Amino acid sequence: MPTRAPGPPARGRATWWEVLAVAVAVLGLSLALYHRTWARPFSTLIGGAGDADEYTWFLAWVPYAIGHGLNPLVSTYVNSPHGINLMWNTSVLLPSFLLSPLTVIFGTAFSYNVAITVAPVLNATFAYMAFRRWTRPLPALAGAAFFAFSPYMASQSGGHLAQVLIMSAPLILVLGDRLLVVQAGKAWLDGLLLGLLAWAQLLTGEEILAMEVIIVAIAVGVLALVSRHQVASRSPYARQGCIVGAGTFALLSAPFLACQFFGPYRVENVHPASVYASDLLNFFVPTRFTQFAPAAALRVSSHFRGTEHSAYIGIPIALFLIVALVLARHRQVAWVALAGGLAAAVLSMGPTLRVLGHNNHIPLPGDALAHLPVLKNLLPNRFASMITLGVALLLALGLDELKRLRPLPCVLGCVLAGLGLVTVFPTVHYPNSAAPILRAFYTGWACPSARGRGAAPGRPEVAMVIPADDEVDLRWQAQANFCFAMPTDTGMTGTNSAYRKGQGVLYTVGVPTVPMPPLTAATRAQAAQEISQLGITEIIVAPQSPAVPNWSWADQARAVAWVEQLLGQVPQKSYDVYHSYVWKSLPPTVDIASGTVPTLPARA
Repeated sequence: MPTRAPGPPARGRATWWEVLAVAVAVLGLSLALYHRTWARPFSTLIGGAGDADEYTWFLAWVPYAIGHGLNPLVSTYVNSPHGINLMWNTSVLLPSFLLSPLTVIFGTAFSYNVAITVAPVLNATFAYMAFRRWTRPLPALAGAAFFAFSPYMASQSGGHLAQVLIMSAPLILVLGDRLLVVQAGKAWLDGLLLGLLAWAQLLTGEEILAMEVIIVAIAVGVLALVSRHQVASRSPYARQGCIVGAGTFALLSAPFLACQFFGPYRVENVHPASVYASDLLNFFVPTRFTQFAPAAALRVSSHFRGTEHSAYIGIPIALFLIVALVLARHRQVAWVALAGGLAAAVLSMGPTLRVLGHNNHIPLPGDALAHLPVLKNLLPNRFASMITLGVALLLALGLDELKRLRPLPCVLGCVLAGLGLVTVFPTVHYPNSAAPILRAFYTGWACPSARGRGAAPGRPEVAMVIPADDEVDLRWQAQANFCFAMPTDTGMTGTNSAYRKGQGVLYTVGVPTVPMPPLTAATRAQAAQEISQLGITEIIVAPQSPAVPNWSWADQARAVAWVEQLLGQVPQKSYDVYHSYVWKSLPPTVDIASGTVPTLPARA
């Protein structure tokens, strides 16, 4: 008798109640983790001030632009009069669109907090669904928990929304398995879903998508190697699906990529890759984002360069991964997980090896990415997102394989894995930052004039917010419903001084780390020229509040006195908890330059 051709590999499936239970449980844990913020969700932000404020601007810009017939991919409301290209920023376009109702009704701070809180829920739920294809429920749950609350997630949740929305990674794992291994459905449908997923990730976090593509290419190469005898038979199905997927992605992404690569305000190379890279010891030494971090370990991790210490795995989990690989060595997916995780770990260390913050100048594979077009913009330590998926999958596979062992080794393996999960448990005192709702902005008081509040969308008057280097300016502009445009030096791609020819004097006024410029004749002439060139019709000295780090009452008073002397005018003062100062009718620039404005008594 002829032998029957083997059917597709068996795969498990999560039931609907399993998925619901995981989502509800992780939501509870996420709310507990961020409980300090959810006590005041409208006036605090999860994480520290800075990048979180920038994301509130992104969340607000998309509904405002769409509602007013503006291009959501380009804005001249910041970096005025030039503008920015949002495709060169971490602008979370798709999440911003989906969260628009919450943003419009409840404000940007609330919308941002919802997004950060829901991110672990989405990540864990989709990771659980993926891992259930190869494991039983409890091992899948353990892997999903690590994926959702890993040190990578804990560190990036401090202000990087685009980097924590990584639910596409486990979904790519599922679709890749369907397309390349199982091949039991319709190739065109698997390819279509993969193309849609890649497009959605492009509009969520392009940096994460680029990293996924790199790691997938490496993992597919390893899969082809370990299943080389099946490559020929599987190629037609995979090829058809990949063609459909690539076509779908290209069609949907074309207008967005055209804006990015051929549109205005294209700016690259924001941060040096050598700074935002994983230290070799970061894989084994905990940081302040983990709950159980001894003081000695924190002294070591304080030497790591950069601010995103995302690669921590811990010694117990590293040991368990060795056990998992030995036990699951007969599974193709284990080698795929290992290849992807190891490749991501190496790439996360950047162009050269760093140990305890010291650059050993030993070249690493990441140096090649630093010299490639587009990919040179990747921040290496964010490859830790892909490390997290590889570790989580191997963790689940190892726990699933323990069932084959005798009771004592099985128990010891579970204890080791459990200890590993405890060591990476995120801090229960997760930081947050004040984000007070200021009447000066949400009531329109800070708008340049009545004309500004009624100006045609896309042609607002320009207000100079001092200090101009703080990202909280972006949140206040969004809070004011974009009733003014502003020159900025906030760190948003395209807005900071590195992309401008020379540093204007108005950009330095009030900056805590920069001395106040002496009000000389040359300074007056330069300030007047900037007011004219930038089209400034109003100057605002920002409120002193907990939302602005290192900006004291004394700093504010010095900035107010400087602007008073420059303009010869006393400002209007807001009457809310945190005072703002506004000059709405500026004197002619020729008078500012010549110093013929009224002389006001100097403030103490």
